[in-house]
Amino acid sequence: MTKAIAVAAWAVSAVLASELLGYLLHRLLHSGWIPFLSMNHMKHHLLFYGPLQKQRPGEEYMDATTGEIAIGNIGLEWIVPAGMLLVTLGGLFWFLRISPAYQLLFFGIVLGWSFWVFSYLHDRMHIKGFWMERVPVVRRWFRWARNLHDIHHRVLNDQGLMDKNFGIGFAFFDWLFGTMAPVQPPFNHAGFAAAKRRFDFVMRRSFDLHTATEEQN
Repeated sequence: MTKAIAVAAWAVSAVLASELLGYLLHRLLHSGWIPFLSMNHMKHHLLFYGPLQKQRPGEEYMDATTGEIAIGNIGLEWIVPAGMLLVTLGGLFWFLRISPAYQLLFFGIVLGWSFWVFSYLHDRMHIKGFWMERVPVVRRWFRWARNLHDIHHRVLNDQGLMDKNFGIGFAFFDWLFGTMAPVQPPFNHAGFAAAKRRFDFVMRRSFDLHTATEEQN
């Protein structure tokens, strides 16, 4: 019984760690503090699924990592900081002499949960007719989570930052840190203009890549 409780505790801790890590990295990507990290993510937000664009224009997901270094559709803007944090955490576990079995359980769940939520689930929120919309068991939750994510794409503050609903499938840390917006406020046109100025490097980089591709062809 004691071992079962320990396994359950490590599993829950891994899910919470994954959600917190994803929440914090998502906030970092929207800050613009490190342009390299913000590049692909803000391309996703400003060029493919912008605040005034449809969030589900078709049955195919428009991947901002196309032509970039990525694992699947997870770009370096996620992989680099997440990898650094996980390596640091692994070093801490080693220092504390955590059992290798518990470490394997923890990191396996962190990686699996992160991929499922921040890659698979996220991308399906941007396509039409996804099966979770129709299955009664998960339909209500999925539509609720998807609505929060739509709001995330459309709400901007006066500094041009999207600062609400950083969670993907779950809103616990948004609620905890005061970034949850269950209802979409009126659109901030001044904030949208500020976003285009703040993240102008995304527009310019995308234009340069498009021009270079045309010249090669």
